[in-house]
Amino acid sequence: MFEVDWKTPHLWRKTSKTRTASPSLSDALETDVLVVGGGFTGLAAALGARDSGVNVVLLEGNEIGSAASGRNNGLVISHHSKAAPSEFKAILGESHAERLNSLVAGAADVAFGLMQRFGIDAHQVQEGWIQPAHTEVTLARARQFHDEWKAFGAQVSWFDQAEISRRIGSPYLGGWMVHNSGHINPYAMTVGLADAIEREGVRIFENTRATRLEKVARGWKVHGAQGSVAAREVILATNALTDDLWPGLKRTMIPLKVFQAATEPLTPDQRAQILIGNPAVSDMHNDLRYFHYDRDGRLVSGATHVFWHDEEARGRAKVAAMLKNSFKALGGEPRMAEYWAGTFAVVPDLKPHLFRLAPGLVFGGLYSGRGVAAGMALGQEMGRWAAGRRTDAEMPLPVTGMAKVPFHPVAVQVANRVHAWHRVKDRFA
Repeated sequence: MFEVDWKTPHLWRKTSKTRTASPSLSDALETDVLVVGGGFTGLAAALGARDSGVNVVLLEGNEIGSAASGRNNGLVISHHSKAAPSEFKAILGESHAERLNSLVAGAADVAFGLMQRFGIDAHQVQEGWIQPAHTEVTLARARQFHDEWKAFGAQVSWFDQAEISRRIGSPYLGGWMVHNSGHINPYAMTVGLADAIEREGVRIFENTRATRLEKVARGWKVHGAQGSVAAREVILATNALTDDLWPGLKRTMIPLKVFQAATEPLTPDQRAQILIGNPAVSDMHNDLRYFHYDRDGRLVSGATHVFWHDEEARGRAKVAAMLKNSFKALGGEPRMAEYWAGTFAVVPDLKPHLFRLAPGLVFGGLYSGRGVAAGMALGQEMGRWAAGRRTDAEMPLPVTGMAKVPFHPVAVQVANRVHAWHRVKDRFA
């Protein structure tokens, strides 16, 4: 179900600079901090540790940008996944909730700040993220999000029905904007960040899958097919591609396969009526609708399938129909020029997690659709933590043991089939 052809270029790769892959691991090395996984969390963790003054090695099983970090829609959002800031107090306690809310509120600034710091051209647009509401129930929920973030000190705005419909080019009842958010080409960001941390002294080895963990006197030794790395601290940042490297870890998350699709570039007249000001948008339908422009004026969106037969043709048709129904300015069903798929991880409580698997061995991630900004923000904190610059109590999330998803095989199937029910609920709403 979750196989993805990562070698075939997709839109984000086609419009990004090429990067020569780093060599695969072929020696026995030692380092202070080892990161397994070269997505946003892993790259940012490596940077956080390196900025803290320690030696860092990063292993990526395929090539940088091949997994979800390089294949997602590119929304850079400073907001939780379907939760208000106050709702974390009951779950995490006041101090951790305050730190997590602070991290999330500033996550987009962290991401765009890395682009500025290293001169990364990720086609970045920091013109805000809008969440519009289509029913009275979702309108009340959107108002709660806006009011709580405004009270927290975030730069947000509320739009009435006329204003939000004008800005998006599609009718909604109202909604809110987070001003520090936006959108990027995520593949360009991933490879750009990899190049940057290599210049900072992080050693990256690609096409090096970690196959075995061995406890040694100094910490841990991670073995690959042709080499090994011994490290005092090991960060597993494998997220949806987590395998059996650590027993039971993959049962803490639900892999969810989604696809993205993009139109041909819109005309200037169409762009003058759709997504005015070039924001990122994701609305509050159960079967979520999200869209933004790429650098050439293509409208990029996506969805998922209940069943994945004939996925590309069906995916193009589904997104084309959704865009036609959403934007009258398109004048009909647009031609979908690009299609690609990927897999990310969700968890039932929709919040990221930090697991201490054993002394000197940690896992962090699980963003449930908010991994671009949050991955870079939390990743840097994880790197500082592994380097000894943060204590457990200072982290934005409690450090726990593994929290396995109950009835995991069933949960995976349900999560990847529930969208049919979501569509029914949207139709009746």
